[in-house]
Amino acid sequence: MEHAAVALTVQGNVAVLTLTAGEKFNALDVETGRGLLEALRSVGEREDIRAVVITGAGKAFSAGGDVKGMLKSIEDGVPDAFMDTLTKSLYAIALLLREMPKPVIAAVNGVAVGAGMNLALSCDFIIAAEGAQFSQGFIKLALIPGFGGTHLLIHHLPWQKATEIAMLGEMISAQEMKDLGFVNRVVSGEKLGEAAMEFARRLAEGPTLSFARTKRLFLDALNLSFEEHLVRERKVQVESTLTRDYEIGVRAMVDHSAPKFTGQ
Repeated sequence: MEHAAVALTVQGNVAVLTLTAGEKFNALDVETGRGLLEALRSVGEREDIRAVVITGAGKAFSAGGDVKGMLKSIEDGVPDAFMDTLTKSLYAIALLLREMPKPVIAAVNGVAVGAGMNLALSCDFIIAAEGAQFSQGFIKLALIPGFGGTHLLIHHLPWQKATEIAMLGEMISAQEMKDLGFVNRVVSGEKLGEAAMEFARRLAEGPTLSFARTKRLFLDALNLSFEEHLVRERKVQVESTLTRDYEIGVRAMVDHSAPKFTGQ
């Protein structure tokens, strides 16, 4: 299945979304943003898909926003209108990835700059090639860290480190990103696809309904007091005992066998 600048393939119960504009370093222009949003909505609605991988073709994961389009909008005297149009799909993607009721893995094959970095950070897991590099390049355009960057950084890092990454815009290696806690695995470039699929298949075999509820609670926890969150969390925990996967997990634990979860 093909979308604008995005290829969607399905391997078993894992969907792989590949940004295909490698000649443009998979820049997140209006067309690509709309295509990726459409593809994500599509896989989010499919019951047969239980995990999602996002990656890029060519040398880049994504070099970020459409800088040539930005320049044209300045010359046309409509920079704000262009940015408003460009960011509509991108911000919808950022929210959708957090609310997606399936685990999403970013397989970062090369540079992930600006919105490309924050596309990766919006996923639940990041598997990065050894040569991958990350940067909040927005500052070089006198922009703020968009695509949720101001939220993603300050909720994870001390103020001083978040400001360093946001305000200097320097390239960060895959290993340093792992040391900072952003990247789950660093693997050789040749093994990236295999490692990402192995990770995705492992998640797809898990209790995906529990994964969805965990993601929702993580998101809610950012805005609730600890006391409010405990009330919400306990309610969801009680509701979780009514799922088929709960029974499967309990029986497998008692029987010392491997559970075969269904996502129900």
